[in-house]
Amino acid sequence: MKFITLFISVVLLGLFTDMASLRKQYIAAAESEQEANELHQQLESVNDASKDFTKVGYKSAAIVLKAKYAKGLLNKKNLFTKGVKLLDATIANAPGNYEIRLLRLNIQENAPGITGYTKNIKEDKAFLIKNYSSQPADLKSFTKDFVEVSESFTKQEKSLF
Repeated sequence: MKFITLFISVVLLGLFTDMASLRKQYIAAAESEQEANELHQQLESVNDASKDFTKVGYKSAAIVLKAKYAKGLLNKKNLFTKGVKLLDATIANAPGNYEIRLLRLNIQENAPGITGYTKNIKEDKAFLIKNYSSQPADLKSFTKDFVEVSESFTKQEKSLF
């Protein structure tokens, strides 16, 4: 049974080599518990120490999204803490990775105030503005969609995207 689960996870993870698909799944997971659980399950096998920092970043975000829907305050707290620790460690290993900085900004904007997880909003926002022009078109589009609904960016800053 474990082999079947592992096989399915590997096959499904292979489907996410297309980053555009992974981004769509992430957006859907923010709105649906079922999608969040599926995203988490599909990324669970990604090694935390992987050099594919973007996938580790999405794994971190999936853990945080799982916390959003978890039952019980302690369970929510533990999942949230696990996700943000992994995300922050991943950013420490790859500080120039645009997409994981975007994920962290999104998480910090939407984290409950009680978590206090807001310390990097200005830093990540400045990083995104500075490095936007050098990103591939699909990531620019993903960024622009996020920025349009973000409350962290002023009207003038939004016009830069």
